[in-house]
Amino acid sequence: MPTSITRLDRLPLDRLPIELLRPTATDTSGAPEPDNSEIRKIANDVLQAVQYSFASVAANPNQAVRADTLEETFQQTFKRMDAAKLERVQTKATQLVSAAPELRTTLFGRYGQLESKEFVSIGFDRAHEGLAPLAIDQKLLGIRTSHLSIPQGVGRMTPEGLLIPAANLPQGFEDFEDAIDMSTQRAAESHVYNAEKLQEIWGPVYSTDPFAGAGADEFEEQAVTDKLGFYVTRVKCVDETNPEFWGSDEIAIAGVSVDEDGDSKKISEHYVGGGFDDGDEKNYSPNWNYHWFSMQEGNYWPKAYKVALMLAEKDNGGLSTALNTIWEKIGEKVKEAIAKAVTGALSGYVGPAIAAAIGQAVAWIVDKLVGWIITAFQDDIFPVFTASCTVPSFNARWNYPNGTWGSPTSDVRTAHFYGHGGHYIVNYYWKLYA
Repeated sequence: MPTSITRLDRLPLDRLPIELLRPTATDTSGAPEPDNSEIRKIANDVLQAVQYSFASVAANPNQAVRADTLEETFQQTFKRMDAAKLERVQTKATQLVSAAPELRTTLFGRYGQLESKEFVSIGFDRAHEGLAPLAIDQKLLGIRTSHLSIPQGVGRMTPEGLLIPAANLPQGFEDFEDAIDMSTQRAAESHVYNAEKLQEIWGPVYSTDPFAGAGADEFEEQAVTDKLGFYVTRVKCVDETNPEFWGSDEIAIAGVSVDEDGDSKKISEHYVGGGFDDGDEKNYSPNWNYHWFSMQEGNYWPKAYKVALMLAEKDNGGLSTALNTIWEKIGEKVKEAIAKAVTGALSGYVGPAIAAAIGQAVAWIVDKLVGWIITAFQDDIFPVFTASCTVPSFNARWNYPNGTWGSPTSDVRTAHFYGHGGHYIVNYYWKLYA
């Protein structure tokens, strides 16, 4: 590990940069594109797979699907749609999946090579297995690529490249592809990497809480806070959904959390209430602890957490009520793809950075998926709102309203939801507690 990290552990409290003692809270009604080029490749590939899954199931509504798959989730969602909306979705989906293979690959990437019925049969989680692998440059992830050493005299150079006749392969190299795979895996398991390059790409990571035991008594008393809570204070209807003359809105909130290890968990739908008209609101006193994380999990700091809020108008019957299940399954896919890309070499060093990359990639995929569905199928969905919090230490604190440091709670923040011709806001804050 870089020496700068071990020195940071030894700094007295009064010399620690104050920005390192504050959690960072961010939120967005959209989702920024993943920073790293190779993570972007993975995210875009998964997005194309989930889009093709949606369109293929819609175009083949009666085809058998495997249990507990993304295809089953889509199929059950379509069954809950009203007849007019379902017909519109099926017509558009059939046009997309019936296009020529060349056009399908433009729309759905490498998955467009498969016929829609074949894709449904294989499933979103397995479709990549029969296709050419995604090309990922490990150097751009901070990993040194392995080199296979061939003794002199074994091969000869030709205009087409290095030629190694089978008769000249050294003992144990009869299966050349297996030898390359073995060499790559051993290099990954050896944890050979450039620590400075990794920090440039992923940011600094600490194997222990860098601010624990800093030496100040008043600081030590606050170090017991090992949970991070997400609290909701109010849900307000700024503008009722259309058609307003039809009746008042019934509102529910569902969600997904992503923890410091990149694990996604579904937060079940919670009924907020009915009777929402313009200006109506529901206040929570005491404030509603919507979700919480244990900061005792995970071995590295800083720790990144996300909560995705999905607002559902209960009369809609669209995809909004299923999005948290869809998010969870996409999260599993992204985590698997990133783990495969880094082949174990990064997991011992940038665990929280990878977790942050997973959360960012999944948020971007779901945001783009929702936008694609709204544009292509004219479905009424509230765009997902994502709240994030990065905690550098058990001792991390925000500032109080008077500007002094030491508050265990963040400021009250606002999530905006626009959709169905309506506008809702949800007020929330983060809280560190024991």
